[in-house]
Amino acid sequence: LCCPFDISPVTDLGKIISMFGIIFGIAMISFVTSVMVSAFSERFDELRNSDSIKHVNKMDNVVIINGYGHLGSTIAKKLKIDKDYEPVIIENDESKVQLAYEDGYRVIRADGSSAKLVKELYQKDNIAAMLTLTSSDIDNIYFILNAKSIYRDSFVLSRMSQEHLEVQYRAAGVDGIVEPYKAVDNRALRYLKSIDKEIIFFGYTYKSSHMCQELSSAGIAITIYEDIQENYDKAQSDGFKNIKMIDFHQVEYLNQLEILDGTVVVCSMDSEAMNVYHAISIRSNGFDNEIIALSDSTEDNRRLILAGVDKIFDMYEESAELFVEMIKNRYKG
Repeated sequence: LCCPFDISPVTDLGKIISMFGIIFGIAMISFVTSVMVSAFSERFDELRNSDSIKHVNKMDNVVIINGYGHLGSTIAKKLKIDKDYEPVIIENDESKVQLAYEDGYRVIRADGSSAKLVKELYQKDNIAAMLTLTSSDIDNIYFILNAKSIYRDSFVLSRMSQEHLEVQYRAAGVDGIVEPYKAVDNRALRYLKSIDKEIIFFGYTYKSSHMCQELSSAGIAITIYEDIQENYDKAQSDGFKNIKMIDFHQVEYLNQLEILDGTVVVCSMDSEAMNVYHAISIRSNGFDNEIIALSDSTEDNRRLILAGVDKIFDMYEESAELFVEMIKNRYKG
């Protein structure tokens, strides 16, 4: 027996309309489902954030960290080890949120520039400092303005990526700035000046150009090896004479190097993989003196050590030290 409601199209036009109806129906079901899942997820985040904010209001000596990248995680780890301050993370990227949870921190998943969030955090006088550490200067400046507009006496420190924007940071009311590349640059420079030896740089890059100029001004002999024409030309225009253009990808490149006893090698290429490659190449070729690396990738520091690097100046490590130092100096005594 046939079901009285078992209706199927028999004409070509009916079949075409039915096909589009099926496709449209599936699309609608998918759309409604995604909206429901999204709404549930947002509500769950709101409840979780509300719970986190309540806990923050009960904590003492809180340091708010806006942005859980390499720098944020390094600072949080240092604060956790010292036990003087309680790090709380603000992050909107789900993968970084999960990483912060796994690392054992209190996390608020939100946009750090939210004025409502800042108001909720400043319910009690328990926030020692607010740090905004995103790679975007615009986002950092907006965060500072928000914090200062809600609570004028808030102590806000910031990462700065572009030096020419310092005026805007100061106008926003920031209490302290750390420029990561300058932080590692200053500490490495002091060390290199103290050893007073001829120095060979692999790479005339953003990591090393200012350092080379300062060392040269101090009368320290500099040799630069480069494989990028633009960097080579920049070194020449900056007044360096002892620059050598070498194709590092050629097997014979080691034979073209003039690395003498009594010299110090600094690996400062843009690519951390190339820094590892240079370190292991010259070390395996019999170089016994000091090899230094300028690093901006904490993941590669272990590889650099295994490759034979004696001392690493880590951009994030040096910057984190400065941030923690600024927080402690404010509350000394």
